[in-house]
Amino acid sequence: MRILSLLLIIFVTCGTNVPAQNEAKPQKVFKAPGGKPFPAHWGQPPLRQTRDRRTLPGGYGEGSGTLVRWIQENLDKDAKDPRRGENNTANPEIQKLEKEIAEMKRTLTVAKFSKKGLAKFITRLKQKQTKLAELKSPGKGKGKDKTPSFDEWVKGGKKIPEGLIFTGGSPWFNESKGKNRSPEQVYRMIFNKDPKK
Repeated sequence: MRILSLLLIIFVTCGTNVPAQNEAKPQKVFKAPGGKPFPAHWGQPPLRQTRDRRTLPGGYGEGSGTLVRWIQENLDKDAKDPRRGENNTANPEIQKLEKEIAEMKRTLTVAKFSKKGLAKFITRLKQKQTKLAELKSPGKGKGKDKTPSFDEWVKGGKKIPEGLIFTGGSPWFNESKGKNRSPEQVYRMIFNKDPKK
């Protein structure tokens, strides 16, 4: 009896110090030499760096050539995919819709439908896919695509939509090549759409 009590005390004492497995771990924030934090999705900067001092792109101050190259690579990746750093798990509605759509697609492969039942099922699936696209796309409104055509965008003054932030500064200048981008390149980068279509 005494041993059992002692074991119970040890278990309770040790068990309280064990962290919860599902507890969210805070992400480590990496900062530039100037103190400005890097975006979390870039990860850790290179540990080994050269001893030269250069101006870092994106307003990160001064640092090594290795750091210049690492920052520029990440800025270019962000420019190609503006939603690269988004975490869809932050929005439970997106997560729920993605799961439902995946289940419905699986059901399509195994279930036997009548023609009428199949049509209803596909309509529901498309509605869910449309809703998911609206939640994921900042430039879309309720059911209607608000993306202007290339010609409309040019006539409207080539404006950059509100809410879009470019880490490297302006989308009009390619820092890695040291050249200006064409309106077609900027349109493709902003709207993720071919300007010729």
